[in-house]
Amino acid sequence: MIFTTNHAGTLAYLSPGWAEITGQDAEAAANYGWVQAVHLEDRETVRAVVSRAIAEQREFSVRYRLIDTAGRPVCVAAAAMPRHEPHAHTFLGFLGSVSEIVERRPTASADGLVGRLAPLPPGIRRVPTSFQETAAEHILAAQAHTLQASSGSTRRALELAAFEVGRQLAQECGVASIELH
Repeated sequence: MIFTTNHAGTLAYLSPGWAEITGQDAEAAANYGWVQAVHLEDRETVRAVVSRAIAEQREFSVRYRLIDTAGRPVCVAAAAMPRHEPHAHTFLGFLGSVSEIVERRPTASADGLVGRLAPLPPGIRRVPTSFQETAAEHILAAQAHTLQASSGSTRRALELAAFEVGRQLAQECGVASIELH
């Protein structure tokens, strides 16, 4: 599931897969409503990681549990990279992915890092539903590997790609501005 945010961390785009798991549509998830779908024991960790990433405008990775439509915990891994306006390099928000993982116990508590974009774990259950979502998944995977290798020119190309894919996703769902109300 792909998501984009604005500079304050408010959702601009959220894949339909989120609603399939949580029962929460994009409108309910907006303005940090998505936190209501996070397992109660994991909320503080997830909030802390995301808040710090927004404040520092840095990539992040976090694993936590969502509550599905039947009330069961579902383990997910989320990762996001900052998006910047290409010319002024102004921070626009994040391009990220939330992936359901099967190789993790549903009782495991949340953990996360800011400043590191972890590659997606094995055992992903869902596949992207559009070309832009597929591109976003590949950009995030490439960025995770590029950050480890510290290739500046490749990182810049991926940042440009993230900007464009994020823009297209926001347009696809009819978001004129970056914020979803």
